[in-house]
Amino acid sequence: MLYFDLLCGASGDMILASLIDLGVPLSYLTGRLAALEIPGLTIRQDRRMRSGRSCVQLQIGWREAAQLEHRNLGSIIALLKRGRYPAQVVETCRLVLSRLAEAESRAHGVAVDQVHFHELGAVDTVVDVLGFALCIDYLGVEGITFSTLTVGSGTVVTSRGTLPVPAPATRIMLSEFRVRRLDTGTEILTPTGCAILTSSGRQVHAQPQGRLLAEGFGCGQREIRSCAGYLRVMRLSKDGGSRDQAAASTSSS
Repeated sequence: MLYFDLLCGASGDMILASLIDLGVPLSYLTGRLAALEIPGLTIRQDRRMRSGRSCVQLQIGWREAAQLEHRNLGSIIALLKRGRYPAQVVETCRLVLSRLAEAESRAHGVAVDQVHFHELGAVDTVVDVLGFALCIDYLGVEGITFSTLTVGSGTVVTSRGTLPVPAPATRIMLSEFRVRRLDTGTEILTPTGCAILTSSGRQVHAQPQGRLLAEGFGCGQREIRSCAGYLRVMRLSKDGGSRDQAAASTSSS
């Protein structure tokens, strides 16, 4: 079982970085992502210090002219199926991307099939979500839990203008989950990070019991001094339950 501790928000690349630090080989991930045939796709793993903790940080690049512009949910899922990924990997991606597209649809008043993933980051969104699904498959994870969802403050600049934090789509996905606001002056819980956790896991009141098998730490591109600045993931044995009753069941998309 995995437990994600949101000490300072979560983004797709932070989640992916934490899973690599947990033990998923970067070579495995890059090898499997090659099936997407994204021109110029590169993923580099670096080490950064955040609040005294050594964390993995990912640098993801591709040829900008080849970005997956104007792809909607259906075309992204079709792209994943052509990659011949395991059915469970594709299903995990579908759940995450559907939750993300539905939130964007509600936030901006457009049909789900009209939500274009260039608005959501295109290549980096697809890489983050598929990378997460591949890592979960590699680790053989049977359950995912997460802590209180931490959000930042201030505003974020998007293709639709400057918006308050959390962004509209994130705010929609936060409904019925326990949330804590941190005075960071910037966004720390992104729509992709929120979609991954709330579609794939369940929120718990406290860290689940169990023997600690491994842990990983992932950080984003910005150093935020007002909070820990990293995401922690813990792999726990199955010989213990939650210390408290689950706060929210897995969200369906």
